[in-house]
Amino acid sequence: MEQPLVSVVMATYNEPMIYLSSSIMSILNQTYRNIEFIIADDSTNEETINVIRSFAEKDDRILIIRHEERMGFVKALNEGLQKAKGKYIARMDGDDISLPHRLQQEVDYLEKHEYVDIVGGAMNIINETGMIVSERIYPLHGMKLQLWTIFRTPLAHPTVMFRSAIIRKGGFYDTEQKKAEDIEFWLRLKKNGFCIENLPDKLLNYRVVGDLSLKRNHEQWVFNYRARKKNFSWRSPLFSLASIIVSFLFILVPAGVVKSIYNMENGKKL
Repeated sequence: MEQPLVSVVMATYNEPMIYLSSSIMSILNQTYRNIEFIIADDSTNEETINVIRSFAEKDDRILIIRHEERMGFVKALNEGLQKAKGKYIARMDGDDISLPHRLQQEVDYLEKHEYVDIVGGAMNIINETGMIVSERIYPLHGMKLQLWTIFRTPLAHPTVMFRSAIIRKGGFYDTEQKKAEDIEFWLRLKKNGFCIENLPDKLLNYRVVGDLSLKRNHEQWVFNYRARKKNFSWRSPLFSLASIIVSFLFILVPAGVVKSIYNMENGKKL
């Protein structure tokens, strides 16, 4: 196999076979082919383990990372990043579906825009059966993205591709931020001068199963607050301070309000 330009890193844990198979196939069937596919598998479910193994036996672009003891999601991601050989690293989750031209679009963008370090994009929200029920559109760059970041994460984590030079400079996920590892990572990179942008295109179908608001609980908002406080930046002190205040207020918001916000965003009835 030729030296891969793109390393796709996926962390898995007991995803249902039908979701995981669709997710893996969506990467293997990308129009852009020069990839390695690193799956850091933390599963205890034999069915999930066997599905991953069966794909690896048929496609030598797949590298499986497994240990006898569980790694945990963030450590699994970091180990996948350590193994990556590509110039670019793309993230992927085991229950989402990358659209066919996703990797090609991101490679093209990073090749043409050398000042951009991390790129993400928009995504469809799909339900348990794969039906599109909503969408998430992110600001592309500049002030709109800066303002958005006060309230939300600037990137959809499973759509992201970034330069592996970030990893060589020690840019790994913080294992202490297990419920806000993505926002902490993006804020830290922004603080250190890395450039984040988004594509206007839909890159991925993001699966929401059940009530997503249950994952956005009080503990998660506490981690979010800590991540923002940790990455206060003198490059943009007013935005950083506003970000910290907003995240603190979300800790105080009643669970019912959070539930309503996420139901509306993810196409579910109130």
